[in-house]
Amino acid sequence: MMSLMLRLLSIILISSIFANATTTVTTEQKIINFINRAINTGRGYKFKKAEIIHEKVVPANKNWKAYFLKIDLQIPSKKRDISVKDIIFSNGTLISKDFIDINTGRSIKNSFSFPATPEMYDKEHLLIGNKDAKNKLILFSDPQCPFCMEYVPELLEWVKKHKKNFALYYYHFPLSIHPTSKALIKAELAAQKLGIMSDVDLNLKVYTKVFDFKDNSEASVLEGFNRVFKTHLTSKDINAKDILDRVNGDIRVANNLMIGGTPTLYVNGKKDPSRSLYKKLAKEGK
Repeated sequence: MMSLMLRLLSIILISSIFANATTTVTTEQKIINFINRAINTGRGYKFKKAEIIHEKVVPANKNWKAYFLKIDLQIPSKKRDISVKDIIFSNGTLISKDFIDINTGRSIKNSFSFPATPEMYDKEHLLIGNKDAKNKLILFSDPQCPFCMEYVPELLEWVKKHKKNFALYYYHFPLSIHPTSKALIKAELAAQKLGIMSDVDLNLKVYTKVFDFKDNSEASVLEGFNRVFKTHLTSKDINAKDILDRVNGDIRVANNLMIGGTPTLYVNGKKDPSRSLYKKLAKEGK
């Protein structure tokens, strides 16, 4: 299904010139009109609507803006609706799927992201701090990601020392390149239910402990986790409905924000590519 969505968006963005570009309608309306014409009901899906939910000026060229799109589709065979998100660029006359920085060779699109939404700051995801903290951080992380294993423990320890003014909300985002991550996350969540230690300490240990998994199977991950934490978790324990709902829900949130890697940090609702803005805020007393 995701490949279908990507093909749909590619079709939309192949053309780089708006129809009726000389009319007096706004750029936003031109984009919506263009998408409405470009997407037709196809085999297996029905187009419902498209909307722009956010926009941002491109710093390197202020004549262009990044437009954050939400496209709603209906899947009759599954009797459900889905939403596809993407980012496109326009100067009011042209549209582009992406830009490449000529100096770095990097995608400009990757520097943009959808903003966090208020419902993401819920009790279930609050790992450290309190909901009334002045600054709110959201972390998307994978416990088997080498960069996360280096970054996350330091971040957790820092927030523990500054929890009066900072709150950290944690979202699991197992990457497909780390095949043992999802099972490890499920085991961690099951261990949290047992209350073997605080959620923060458990999280720290998961990131700092080297697990000796025999292979990538769920059974091997579970065996390795039980050996390290002296638990007796079973496959039934880690595949309980509430645990699966939490993991799949976290992944869904990450996908909706178009997050492609870990660790990804949001500071006060906005993605922080530097992953260090929180230290600056603390230094400035903000």
